[in-house]
Amino acid sequence: MGFVVDKVSEDSFYENLLLGISKVLEKSPCVSNLYLKRFHGVRQIDIRSWEHNNGVILPEDLRAFYSSTNGFSYTYDFSYDYKSTKEAECVIREGKIEINPINELNRTFGYETKNVAQIEQFGKSYKLALSRESKVFELNAVNEFAKVVLVYINSYSIPSVWLYSSPMSFNYLAEDFTTYFRMCVAHLGIPCWQYVVSKEGLPEWSREIFQLIAPGVLNEDRNLIDVPKYDLDNCNKIDPNVFAIQPSQNSSRNERNAPLQAVQQNKDRKARPASKKHCAGRDDKKITSVKKSKAFIQFILFVYLHYAT
Repeated sequence: MGFVVDKVSEDSFYENLLLGISKVLEKSPCVSNLYLKRFHGVRQIDIRSWEHNNGVILPEDLRAFYSSTNGFSYTYDFSYDYKSTKEAECVIREGKIEINPINELNRTFGYETKNVAQIEQFGKSYKLALSRESKVFELNAVNEFAKVVLVYINSYSIPSVWLYSSPMSFNYLAEDFTTYFRMCVAHLGIPCWQYVVSKEGLPEWSREIFQLIAPGVLNEDRNLIDVPKYDLDNCNKIDPNVFAIQPSQNSSRNERNAPLQAVQQNKDRKARPASKKHCAGRDDKKITSVKKSKAFIQFILFVYLHYAT
């Protein structure tokens, strides 16, 4: 029973780390061979031994991480040719979320040093300057040209996480290990996602993978991507008056006087007396009707007197 309880707690530990991204990846037909490698935790004596040998102290979140698991490895295969039966013709990209074991958390050299080590911030961008007292350790490799590193400005500083690429340039990723690991999960371990903070930018094939299995992630990541903003006040505007026909002076005067003329005409019609022709026509009609009524009465009296006698 004790073995079962330990097994369940171990599964829940990894599920909490990955936040259920396996269910998201399984929905895509282009993703296959999801694999999670499990590691045992590191003893505190071994963590202190590493710190003593390298002359730095691990931050609390990274120390707790290594106490639970000595590294992390979650991988999967991505391919457009998932329906193909010929493996030789398939182009496979490996997605991964990896953290080196503590025994592979090795120091990195080859970067340029200055007299004073410091981190300068310019808006949302950061510039790193290292000295001889600075120390850099590799958390995981991105590809053959870049790696994610833990940077100590000096032996007593709190480290931050950077992307260290082949031109010996550092690009800021996260202020601590916990934030970086959450970023790995948020980007679903898509290959080379760390290049989103670099000047080179994401490779085109990596951007296409984002569009297929994680649409909208790049647009929502406002902390990593500077979305261009357009100032509408400085944009070109079309004056609608250029489409209007400019009227002549005479026509404009007529249009202004047209309502007044219509009102005056209505007043003239009401005040104007009827003409003689119209009056004569009305009198003739009245006389003719009177004559017809008198003739009809005379005819009735004639008939009555005739039959009465």
